[in-house]
Amino acid sequence: MPKFPQNFRLKCFFLCLCMVNCSPPEDPIKCASRNTNCTITNSYGAFPDRTICRASAVAFPASEEELISVVAKAAMAGTKMKVATRFSHSIPKLVCIDGEDGLLISTRYLNRTLFIDRSAMTISVESGATLRQVINDAAKAGLALPYTPYWWGLTIGGLLSSGAHGSSLWGKGSSVHEYVEQLRIVTPAGPEKGYAGVRTLDTSHEDLNAAKVSIGVLGVISQV
Repeated sequence: MPKFPQNFRLKCFFLCLCMVNCSPPEDPIKCASRNTNCTITNSYGAFPDRTICRASAVAFPASEEELISVVAKAAMAGTKMKVATRFSHSIPKLVCIDGEDGLLISTRYLNRTLFIDRSAMTISVESGATLRQVINDAAKAGLALPYTPYWWGLTIGGLLSSGAHGSSLWGKGSSVHEYVEQLRIVTPAGPEKGYAGVRTLDTSHEDLNAAKVSIGVLGVISQV
């Protein structure tokens, strides 16, 4: 075996180039027949107790009007409902319906950026818009979110409803919901109101704090 001088060995470097590919998590909702007989888990692929939750059907509204229609039909039929986000990131089983006969309402296609007001430094989006999308759209207008969680795959409706936050005590603090100026939430109603309605809540309304961090039990946030 050849011997190399010590100074030669010290001057030798080995360069390792590692290529890393990444992709979004799989769709957490899987159905046996189109949008019926469905199961849901989370972005980790399993809940803490290793169970998979079931639902009789899933709806994918693509507008607030479609969302109102979905909620109204379910309310009229007495069907239990839960909201599911694009990647269902929550570790606890917040998305699970009691029993197997309920309806999942996915915000996957409620994902548009609606309006950016540079002078007021506000941005309006549908609740299924991802954090990455909102950050990018805000940046194009010269704006930025004060604080955000670490993962770009979260949706605005989901991170608000679960109280997601960054890390700071500056200003209003690092909880994203503290910076919400207004939201719209679709809730079930009685027959006299068509079984569903939309409530617009701003900072002057006493119910805004409850609606912002509602863990999905007060209705479906449609716009923020």
